Amino acid sequence: MTIEEITQTLQTVAENQSRHSEHMAEMESMQAKHSADIAEIDRMLAAGLQSQNRYDEQLSAIREIMHDLADKHLKNEERFAEMIEARRVNEMRLDKMEASYELLEQFVRDFREENRARHQETDNHFTETDKRMAEFVGETNGRFTETDKKLAELAVAQAKTDEQMNRTDEQIKALVAAQTRTDEQIRSLLDRNGSRAELKAKKKPAKKTHKKGSAK
Repeated sequence: MTIEEITQTLQTVAENQSRHSEHMAEMESMQAKHSADIAEIDRMLAAGLQSQNRYDEQLSAIREIMHDLADKHLKNEERFAEMIEARRVNEMRLDKMEASYELLEQFVRDFREENRARHQETDNHFTETDKRMAEFVGETNGRFTETDKKLAELAVAQAKTDEQMNRTDEQIKALVAAQTRTDEQIRSLLDRNGSRAELKAKKKPAKKTHKKGSAK
């Protein structure tokens, strides 16, 4: 191989090495750009995930709010239904009252028409009746007041009597307890005295008796 061929070969290798270096630099640049793109994609994914989490949280909060609103709506509907029912009942009562009032008005009109001729006499009679009724009510109220006073005094006396009865019951219970203790003490003394008498009877020697004609 001649020097020119070696030189050409080396030049070719150098050129190839230069192109290889350029390719490597280009690949490194592409790798760096690719890494930057991957980092950007990761950042975008992280941002998207964070945004999704915030969206899920907001959606959960919205669901809770909607659930709360639905419960309140149901409660409001129940209350509204109760109010409607109460209004219906009140309207029925009002209708009955109006009908009763109309009947009363009709009765009063009829009564006045039938008794217009005796109006003055009836008024005098009613006036006298009202007067007597007022007197009777006054006397009755006075009697009721006196009766209430006596009942209050009787209640106080009954309370005192109950208190005295309670104290008497306590005293009776104390006397019964004392009597029971006294009976137990007497029974204990009797038991002791009986046991001592038996003990003395056992300790006392028996008298010897001798038959006639026996050796002394």
